[in-house]
Amino acid sequence: MEVQASAKYLRISPRKLRLLTHGLVGLNSKKALSIVSTYPQKGSLFLEKVFKQAIANAKNNFKLSEDELVVKSVEVGDGPSFKRMDKSHGARFDRGIIQKRTSHLYVTLETKNKENKTKETEVKKENKEGKPKRTEKTEIIKKNKALPVAKKTRTKKEDKKG
Repeated sequence: MEVQASAKYLRISPRKLRLLTHGLVGLNSKKALSIVSTYPQKGSLFLEKVFKQAIANAKNNFKLSEDELVVKSVEVGDGPSFKRMDKSHGARFDRGIIQKRTSHLYVTLETKNKENKTKETEVKKENKEGKPKRTEKTEIIKKNKALPVAKKTRTKKEDKKG
């Protein structure tokens, strides 16, 4: 089950917000929220609000517990930018534009599926059986037993001598 939450038109540059989102995917929702709340940057407030919103959506709308939720994706998109004039460039508006950028933040949480994990571990156990997997390359090497040796090329010093 996927749960989504978003915040749009945030008055922070998307680049600054993206710096905070690295390393959150795959974490438990509680752990991700605690990590985000310790960041000193302005963008951590926005991230914290959206994470709380996503957790509340999961609890109220889908009757899921916080412990089951894992961060599937955190996306930061560009919003519209306000253009302001820099007075130091006089009347030349095209040269003195200051862009006040905005961003859109999307968080997706998903539940941990215990059934899928058990199926994956069963497949891994079947493949192991105590023997390593053989690929085509290892079979070819065992048939030939000797690898071809590359010829030594002449160096400049040997060319001068001979």
